[in-house]
Amino acid sequence: MGIVFRQSAKNSIVTGMGAILGAVMTWLSTQYIGKRELGFTGNFTNYAVTLSQILLLGLNSTLVVYIHRFAQDDKKRKLLITWCFALPGVILVLTSIVYFSLRSWILHHFQPADQPFMDRYFIWLPIFTLLFIYMVIFDQYLGSQMKVAISAFMREVVLRIANIGLILLYAFGFVSFSVLVVGTILLYIMPVSIMLFLVTRTKDFGLSRTISDFSPAEYKEMAHFSWYHFLLTASVLLLGYLDALLLPFYDHQGFSAVAVYRVAVFLISFVLLPMKALIPASFTVLAKAFAENDIAKAGDLFLRSSINILIATLGISLVLCCSLPNLVLIMNEGYADIMPVFLILFVGNIVNVATGMNDQVLSITNFYKFNFYVSIVLLIVLFLLIRTLVPQYSIYGAAWSTSITLIVFNSIKCFYVWRKLRILPFSSNTLLVLVAAIPALAVGYFLPHLFDLTRHKYIHALMDTTLRSMLIVVVYFIMLLWLKPSQDMVEYISTVRKNKRLF
Repeated sequence: MGIVFRQSAKNSIVTGMGAILGAVMTWLSTQYIGKRELGFTGNFTNYAVTLSQILLLGLNSTLVVYIHRFAQDDKKRKLLITWCFALPGVILVLTSIVYFSLRSWILHHFQPADQPFMDRYFIWLPIFTLLFIYMVIFDQYLGSQMKVAISAFMREVVLRIANIGLILLYAFGFVSFSVLVVGTILLYIMPVSIMLFLVTRTKDFGLSRTISDFSPAEYKEMAHFSWYHFLLTASVLLLGYLDALLLPFYDHQGFSAVAVYRVAVFLISFVLLPMKALIPASFTVLAKAFAENDIAKAGDLFLRSSINILIATLGISLVLCCSLPNLVLIMNEGYADIMPVFLILFVGNIVNVATGMNDQVLSITNFYKFNFYVSIVLLIVLFLLIRTLVPQYSIYGAAWSTSITLIVFNSIKCFYVWRKLRILPFSSNTLLVLVAAIPALAVGYFLPHLFDLTRHKYIHALMDTTLRSMLIVVVYFIMLLWLKPSQDMVEYISTVRKNKRLF
């Protein structure tokens, strides 16, 4: 678990840097890009992300799991890499033919005011999707080689700095909106190229065209594994993205409503940062434990990872919830609905985080089919909720639809994992984490505003948020040191004190 925690700590720093840059990018977007234009760019990215995950056909999961099974067989390992790298590109080409043939039908589903945006940039969606496909597959491969922080740096820092530069060029009138949209897409060439370079430099990397190195039985096994993970990924992904994807269809404000919803979802992404940072390294070790049939070790990793993720998540959540008024204050007019939408989404997402790495456990074990069947049922439920609530309650309906589905979905998965494997993401230490959060929440919520936010709102909002956040973090950290809910955290702090360095 030590190397996992160190890799996770490195990845957390990189992810945190990316989050800060993302916050700057989001703020600049709300200041200088119109609501409808911002909603379009946000959902266009969502379309590319969703398609890329679906068109991977589960091969990213197959790569991560099977590369360890073929670790001692150089030929099979190289052939696996070849299939996982080449096949998604072929599938995208075939899908693009269908996509272009249905152009009129697709455009018809958008609001009349939004159709010109989709029509103008229609051709760029397959290109955007291709870049996302290979960013994901390269990232997964680097993660399997315990090089999580490197790929995360490319994705979270380098790319976002470039995006901020492009937004500033648009803000000062140096480029048009068309250049902004196309430039945002083409910027992904940079991290994909860098990650490809890193992939080819990893130990034991290679490609093979000898397809007979796999037996028919092995092909059948991997195809079966990939197929169910493709279905699972598609269903789980849509559970997370369906609200934003369908919002412009059922809300008469179209992409303008998406702009507000997008900012609230971005703030929620901060709540999910610890999962994003800690799970990749933990997943690799967890996969090895299950491959070795060491259930005791896997259960220990599962519980300890869940506790570590919850600790970091609650810390970020406390700061965010207590800083929401200041965050809304510095946004442009028309974004006041961010706060209630965020709080509604937060309810579902905190349950998602608290229930641990159930998705990862189910994807590794032979129970991934269950995850798929449940997600399909709940995906239908989510669609019906969105179809019913969004026309009546707009973005609030979308937020409640998502939260209700997340709570039900994660509760079912948690119970199933416990029933089949007798492992839980909860222990007495979970309660200690919640106890540690209570004083920190009280400090952040009841601290009076010491600055006049009506004057120099940016400066005073920043000062108030900084002071409030520092007090929350200090109180929370002291409580954690006192209660000691995470042995990994205690050991890590002891190592830092001893070696006088973070890693």
